[in-house]
Amino acid sequence: MSASRTAPTPELPQLRLALPGKGTLEAATLTFLAECGLKVQRSNPRQYLARISSLPELEVVFQRAADIPALVHDGDAILGITGYDLFAEYRGTDEEAEDNEESDDDLMVLERDLGYGSCRLVVAVPETWIDVNTCADLWHLAGYYQAQKGRGLRIATKYPALTRRFLHRHGISHCRIVMPHGALEAAPLTGVADLIVDLTETGTTLRENHLKLLEDGIVLRSQACLIGNVRLLAEHPQALKVARLLLELITARLQARNRVLLTAYVPGSGEEVSSLLSMHLKRLVPGFEYHIGSSESTDDPQAQRCRVSGVIRMGEAVADFLEIITALRSVGAEQIDVTPLAYRFGQEPVSLRQLSERMARRR
Repeated sequence: MSASRTAPTPELPQLRLALPGKGTLEAATLTFLAECGLKVQRSNPRQYLARISSLPELEVVFQRAADIPALVHDGDAILGITGYDLFAEYRGTDEEAEDNEESDDDLMVLERDLGYGSCRLVVAVPETWIDVNTCADLWHLAGYYQAQKGRGLRIATKYPALTRRFLHRHGISHCRIVMPHGALEAAPLTGVADLIVDLTETGTTLRENHLKLLEDGIVLRSQACLIGNVRLLAEHPQALKVARLLLELITARLQARNRVLLTAYVPGSGEEVSSLLSMHLKRLVPGFEYHIGSSESTDDPQAQRCRVSGVIRMGEAVADFLEIITALRSVGAEQIDVTPLAYRFGQEPVSLRQLSERMARRR
């Protein structure tokens, strides 16, 4: 009588996080991870392997950003940070087609926008094409080229999959994609191509090379993103634990970015302070949410004061911030402190719920 056999547990691969190894994306990624409390320890910038002291079980490998989606898909890295444009090109889908049911079984975006590396993949045509301003105009021009010149428009790009999908969505069929070496902006000037589909941050380089963006020619909006191999995360609890930790810290850091904790002490009882602030803050800055703590005794036994605290987003809200300071002063606030937030934890991140749902579908 043979003994029953159980399926062997898959061998745990090296827990590896792939990071961009060159350029501005590398520097921005290292800075962002350090802000999250995940500083990468690398004694030599030429080293391809490194560690994160707060996650000793995780190995960091530096690779070309364009190679990271394949690296994670193949399981050579369980997690990776790359540009969303590179992930979408590798998968061959754009934002409108980004659906978990359609996407690759193993490869998944865990966090879509990490808040840096912003750019757009756009369609740009020569400025001399004064009658071509939209994709509909481009459709007409492609038909004209086919009928009158016997050839389709030549489009230079390093994103053929995303470009083909975009053209198909707009019904533009008389086109041929070329992939020249070097800067794409030069392709129309040298006659290599008629127009380009390329990345831009501000559009300045395109304008300097006498190119213009089509009004509806944004193929994709991109930022740095965190991706993971769902199969490996589902099979190995230790890998999933690391992924959850990363997502918790990253989400909390993103929620805290550009936010500060404002704390002030206002004379009076809780009821008095609440009434005063309702008259001043609610009128001046309606969107500011604050909390009034319990009354505290001071050196004067007859006096009371309350701790008022609230979180406000800085940046564009500087004017509102100063209005809050003025309002607090007007009700006698003392010792107004402003502290930048490192993390802001709330409910379980949406990204973690999506990961759980994705893994459940694999079972």
